[in-house]
Amino acid sequence: MIKPSSFAKGSPCWVDTTVPDMEVARRFYGSVFGWAFADQGRDYGHYTMCLLNDIPVAALMPPQPGDGAPPMWNVYLATPDVDAAARVAGQHDGKLIVQPMDVADSGRMAFVADPTGATFGLWHGRGHLGAGLWGDPGAVTWNELATPDGAVADAFYQAVFDYDEQAPVNDPGVTVWKAGGHEVCSRRETTEGAAQWITYFAVADTDEAVGKVRRQGGRVEREPWDSPHGRLACVADPAGISFRLAGPVAAA
Repeated sequence: MIKPSSFAKGSPCWVDTTVPDMEVARRFYGSVFGWAFADQGRDYGHYTMCLLNDIPVAALMPPQPGDGAPPMWNVYLATPDVDAAARVAGQHDGKLIVQPMDVADSGRMAFVADPTGATFGLWHGRGHLGAGLWGDPGAVTWNELATPDGAVADAFYQAVFDYDEQAPVNDPGVTVWKAGGHEVCSRRETTEGAAQWITYFAVADTDEAVGKVRRQGGRVEREPWDSPHGRLACVADPAGISFRLAGPVAAA
C-alpha cells in the first residue's frame, strides 16, 4: 500500500473524467473497482470523489456548460507553481486550455495541450494533494503518454517539469520519466490514434475485472495479456472512456 504524502514535480497525482450519466458511471466503477462516492455538491458542479476505503483515489463529474472535451481519464501532473509551469508550457509550443485558477482551498490548477496534442492538468495541491492511495487494487498504478512524436514530447515535458532522467527501457519506443529519484510515468511512441495520456488502474485479478467490465456494460478493447509489468487489459466504460487494467501475472 502506498499512501503518498507528497508528489514530486512532474509526477501524476490525480485523475478525473467527465461522464454523460453519473448513475451509470457510479454503478460501473463501483462494481469494477469497489469504489464508494462522495458528491461535492452543486457549488462544485457535482464533482464526485471516488473513494477506496474512504480515501479519494479519483473523481467523476457530469458535463459542464461549454465542455466540448473528448471523454477520457484526465491526468494531473504535480507542480509547485502552476502559473510558472503554464508559462513554460506556452513557451515550448504547448497550448493553454484552462488558465491557472484556484479550486477553493483544494489547490490551484490549469489545463494544457502538449505540442503533440495530448492534454493534461497541472496541479498544486493545498487541501487536496492528490490521490490518497497509489498502486492498491482500485487505485491508479501508472500513467503513460501515447504520442506519435516521442522526441517532441520528451523535450516539452523535460522543459516544463525538469525530470531527473528520461531513460529508455527494453521496450521499443518507450521512455520512463523519473522525478524525485523514482520512476513516475512513461512515454510510448505510437501511430495508433491521437496523442493522449492513458491511466492504468490496479486490480487484484485482471481476468475477473474484465468480466465485471463486460457485465456492467463496458467494452473490452484488448483481451488480457501477460507483460513484464503484470497482466494487462485495455477496456472502456459504458460511455466509451478507455483505461487500462493492471494485475499480477497468475502463477504457473
